[in-house]
Amino acid sequence: MEQKDKFGFGSKPRMKEVPAGATAVFSFRSLPKLVETEYGEKFSFPITLISHPSYDTLPLDMEWESKCQSAKQLYSGLGKHLDKKEDLTKFDKELWKHYNNSKWVLTRFDTGAYWLEIEREVVDNNIVPK
Repeated sequence: MEQKDKFGFGSKPRMKEVPAGATAVFSFRSLPKLVETEYGEKFSFPITLISHPSYDTLPLDMEWESKCQSAKQLYSGLGKHLDKKEDLTKFDKELWKHYNNSKWVLTRFDTGAYWLEIEREVVDNNIVPK
């Protein structure tokens, strides 16, 4: 007999904070959402973690939950179109394309601020997505 109901208890793994002066590399697995945590509301992104200084065994599927401006801006950029994907601007289409297909680099500066961008490389003197 096939069981249609699945049960799970506990909390899903969450990415550890990136240490100051370090980076993490990940790709997004599905749509983001807002979640309520013991520290207040956070933006939650399902990711596959590819590189992080605090993990020895990678890749790992987990959640990136954050209140940082990078997470807020990405969520806001995607959030306009989470329910429907019509009337997308060129920027919106590029953002969705990279969200679904690119690796992303999250850098934490010594000040504690985060910067999120797609992973890039130089090809024939041009900077292109990796």
